[in-house]
Amino acid sequence: MGRDFYRMLGILTGILGGLLIAVILIMITKTNGNPRSEYDERQMAARGQGYKYGFFTFMIGDAVYAVLTSGFEQLPLCAASAMGLIIILSLLVHISYCIWHDAYFSLNENQQRLKVIFALVGLVNLALSIVSICAGEMVVDGVLQINSLNLFCTAMALTVMAELALKYRKGGAWEDEGEA
Repeated sequence: MGRDFYRMLGILTGILGGLLIAVILIMITKTNGNPRSEYDERQMAARGQGYKYGFFTFMIGDAVYAVLTSGFEQLPLCAASAMGLIIILSLLVHISYCIWHDAYFSLNENQQRLKVIFALVGLVNLALSIVSICAGEMVVDGVLQINSLNLFCTAMALTVMAELALKYRKGGAWEDEGEA
């Protein structure tokens, strides 16, 4: 078995490990022990809009990628990085919309724990990015490799943290609001 097989196996293991960690984190961020997120009607409507904008972002990103791959011989990022970036941008659109419409945190969620988790995720991805850059695995022959997704995830975590801080500073922190 070649190096590519072990690389693919490593990626799949990373994805499965990430999903397992995500499930555990979802469990520990809930305040009432219920793993399901509880949203009110207004939040559900805003989240639906966020999903819609995220979906359109994905469709536009996919179309742009299709046009670029048909027009250029080689893009500055590999296919896996491009698709990962499109997914990350779509998620970021959804999360940003939900943050600014007070629909990101559920009613039964410990916001501080979730913010700490975002910070840790950002730091871990930053560390992995630095390791990839130092090992010369981030860019090969002028093309961003799949390891660049760690850098993109770092950027997403930092963006989410910045938006949460701006939202809080603006006075729109969810826990400080009264009835609408």
